Amino acid sequence: MLKDFLKIVRVISNPLLYYVDKSGNSVFRNYCLFKNTGCLYRTTIPKKNAGKTLEFRFELDKILKRVYFLTPIFLYLIFVHVKFSIWSVLWFEFLWIMIVSASRVAFSCIFSRHLVRTFGKYELIDFRPSISKEKSNEFMSVYFSKAVALLIVIILCFMPSFLIKSAIKRDITKAKKFSQAVTLSKLYFTLYPKSEKIYDMRAYAKFRQKDYEGALSDYETVLDFTGKKFYKEDLIRLANLLYLKRVLSTPNEAVDLFNEYSTKKNASVLQLSQLLWIKSIFRIEHNITEGILQDYSDLLTSLDEKDTDNQFYVSCDRAYILYLMQEYESAIDSYNPIISYAEADREKFGEQLKTLYAERGFAKLKVGDTKGADEDFLSSGITPWDMKNYEPTYSNQEFVADFK
Repeated sequence: MLKDFLKIVRVISNPLLYYVDKSGNSVFRNYCLFKNTGCLYRTTIPKKNAGKTLEFRFELDKILKRVYFLTPIFLYLIFVHVKFSIWSVLWFEFLWIMIVSASRVAFSCIFSRHLVRTFGKYELIDFRPSISKEKSNEFMSVYFSKAVALLIVIILCFMPSFLIKSAIKRDITKAKKFSQAVTLSKLYFTLYPKSEKIYDMRAYAKFRQKDYEGALSDYETVLDFTGKKFYKEDLIRLANLLYLKRVLSTPNEAVDLFNEYSTKKNASVLQLSQLLWIKSIFRIEHNITEGILQDYSDLLTSLDEKDTDNQFYVSCDRAYILYLMQEYESAIDSYNPIISYAEADREKFGEQLKTLYAERGFAKLKVGDTKGADEDFLSSGITPWDMKNYEPTYSNQEFVADFK
């Protein structure tokens, strides 16, 4: 494998385009890279005539180098505006290879016609000029030096992306220059591939400028191009999407949009329960509680029968939500079996059990069962002055910014 690679590099790195072999045959180099790289004439072509053909070849090479230079730039400028994925990367690499290969084939045909028109038909052989191994290695060293230089140039071209990203973060966290942050974000997206973090920061900057529609659009975009995979940042994105849609429209339409994007993701049970929690609190805040219990029933039904731990934690959330919905009797009925389950394994659920007793105690207070509430408060082991901190409650949703 390495031997074949070095052979190709020797062919590419060799700058010679013409030689006369020991038998007096003239050989021109063509555009093939792997085999049959030379065009043989069984005669010695005068230097003047060979020189004119080489000049023609030089002109072709100049045009081909422009194709080499402009093609990746052109494709890159298109690439930064499309959805980023491994498939899009592979597709653009395929396009680059196809364009370069097609160009070489086209120039090979042009050069071949020129040779036939000027000197007649030729034989295909390998282009093997008589040069020393030292000279060949020198050519390879120059070629690798150019490759390293090109790599350094590419790295230098991408270095400003980190500076722009840092400047945007500084503008929105310290300098509070939100308009400047949006402008820098546009510059970033013009020059570099799409970045989830840039979208998150720009959405926040737009929110602070009261451009709620623009902020919502950025969250929709980033949730779309991240695909089906669920990232930890998606919780905040979806929560903010819910908030922004409610500002621009109605709570019901906000929930519909939230459902549309959250169901596209391949979320774990924990992530599904977190999403359901966010949506349920939002519904309670806006007095649209219909459907909350059905959502919890659907999630519990979807769990494996052997997945008792997740059934327990989701049931805990459901009982808490019932309290917030002021369904206190139903909340007590929900707390009873999960407390019994936790009691059976105090070593594992000891801390959770303490909280559950306190929450059920508050539910009993709401229905007038003072004695039962006192018993639960006592069973929780929580001191009286800390007990108030355990009453189920919620805060109204706010826009969340997290740029760690």
